[in-house]
Amino acid sequence: MPRVIALGDINVDVIAHIPYYPQPGGGGVARQARLYSGGSAANTALVLARCGIDVGLIACVGRDALAAQTLVELTEAGVDGRQIQYDPELMTGVMFVAVTPDGERTMIGYRGANAKLDPALLQPAEIAAASVLHISGYALLESPQRDAAHRALDIARQAGLKVSLDVGVEVAQCLGREIRSLLPLVDWVFPNELEAEHLVGHAPGPQAVEQFLSYGLEAVILKQGELGCVIGTREGVFSVPAFKVEVEDTTGAGDSFDAGFIAGRLNGLSWRSSGLLANALGGLAASVVGAGESLPGMAEALEFLEQQAAKRVWQDWQGEMQAVLVLLGQDSEPEARSSDKVPI
Repeated sequence: MPRVIALGDINVDVIAHIPYYPQPGGGGVARQARLYSGGSAANTALVLARCGIDVGLIACVGRDALAAQTLVELTEAGVDGRQIQYDPELMTGVMFVAVTPDGERTMIGYRGANAKLDPALLQPAEIAAASVLHISGYALLESPQRDAAHRALDIARQAGLKVSLDVGVEVAQCLGREIRSLLPLVDWVFPNELEAEHLVGHAPGPQAVEQFLSYGLEAVILKQGELGCVIGTREGVFSVPAFKVEVEDTTGAGDSFDAGFIAGRLNGLSWRSSGLLANALGGLAASVVGAGESLPGMAEALEFLEQQAAKRVWQDWQGEMQAVLVLLGQDSEPEARSSDKVPI
């Protein structure tokens, strides 16, 4: 039975690496292009599965070859797809992603079948049996998917689950009032700096986190890219520095970050150690091209953090680093199971 239920989008990402953006009406030639599995909720679910967490995904796809491609990757990673729905009329969601040489990406999406997620087809018992419900903010853009997200949230609250929310830039821009009204029902929120600006106003990281905490959240995890993250809880507000990586493509990095934090908390790590694991998985995702099969898991994080631990810059974080390394070392053993970990 899944310990985490992720609700949101499944997409196929068409990622093209371009030397520059052409002027309106102009043209250009991509240096490379490829199809990847994607979607915020699907990415987070996939990385959680690769971190040894039993995870289920609630989403909707079309009955087409695009769905077949992405579902194979999710199934092979161990994601439980029993709550994935199929729409006979609309195609699977597609995201067109242009990546510039600095690794930054600009996305244009067609949501397709994602928006047709039917709240009547949710499985309340499976949701209620989990430990965490993770909602991608894009699920709130339109109904019936929005209704499904609200129903899942109601089920989770009644069952006492932790609820986490990854906001999404477009969601913060278009639905700021709705997101703020939902924050008192959420335990953990994962905004980036642009999303935070839309939701609580322009302020330095720690002040923005304090603004979020005023809504009654248990934890706010503000993603700052190459600067790491700022975490706020009832115990205080602190920064977790980023790991230096060579950025190739930031697609899926924020989703991988979310998965690292959730995995850390489910495995009994402290807030600070969970922030380290989140930064590591987010950084690793940004160091490769694309999402889907390229996204990292525990094995990659273990190798990466073993190399980082000896560096002088992490001298003040040795306790937290060792806690993460112990966890990763245990989970690299085949017999280690996430169900044996300390509940949150």
